[in-house]
Amino acid sequence: MPPYAWESAPQAVRDQIERFIEGIQQILGEGFVGAYLHGSLAMGCFNPASSDLDLLVVTETPLPLEAKREIIASLLNLSGRPAPIEVSFLARPHLAPWQYPTPFDLHYSEAWRAQYAQDLAGEGWRRWEGPTPRDPDLAAHITVLRARGVCLAGAPIAEVFPPVPREDYLASIAEDVGWGLERLAENPTYAILNMCRTLAYLREGRILSKAEGGEWALAHLAEGLRPPIEAALAIYRGARPKEALDIRALEPWMRAMCAALRQAGLPLPDGAAP
Repeated sequence: MPPYAWESAPQAVRDQIERFIEGIQQILGEGFVGAYLHGSLAMGCFNPASSDLDLLVVTETPLPLEAKREIIASLLNLSGRPAPIEVSFLARPHLAPWQYPTPFDLHYSEAWRAQYAQDLAGEGWRRWEGPTPRDPDLAAHITVLRARGVCLAGAPIAEVFPPVPREDYLASIAEDVGWGLERLAENPTYAILNMCRTLAYLREGRILSKAEGGEWALAHLAEGLRPPIEAALAIYRGARPKEALDIRALEPWMRAMCAALRQAGLPLPDGAAP
């Protein structure tokens, strides 16, 4: 199965995104600013068997509670048919002036499906109105969006999203590397390829997908560091089973990569390596 970009995506995936945008526009009306694609489908390495649809939606003003309820009901129906959706909703005031960690109104991923379904089945959704949450990951998502994203509908990317200061992007990707290390046993492929693309950015300023990061690392890192990367790429592309990686054998590789990331300027905490 080849990897896909937005232009070559399976029709079922394109239809799914178009239904999502149509539904959001109906809910938001004139408050809709734009819908934007980042992540694997924007960067040409989307795998229909394993990839999410990574989206950002921007509104003129923060979402009222009733709009949040309608949006989540729509996402529960659309996500996973066929691809899982991960999306954050931001209002223009969340983006200007720039803040880190970045405020947002609403976030959905399949990890939240059960909780959202439970909230909508009763009165739990009424508790969604409260202090504005913040997400350090948004600095990385917006950086990727500005570099390689796709405007699916609405205002152009550069008109809506400000440049992210480098120190905020570094803090964001450092958080993500730490998150991957904490969940190494659950998803070693993510941790390995994410560290590779992070090192590519630190050394060459390149904004890469996980697959591209793995390919870059194979071409630039010492031969002794390559076997886990080769295995992770094969798993990511569906060519090998997840069991192809021995978690216990990864510890020296992870320590070496953490040292390389710190040396290149990533603000990783001292205890980040396994």
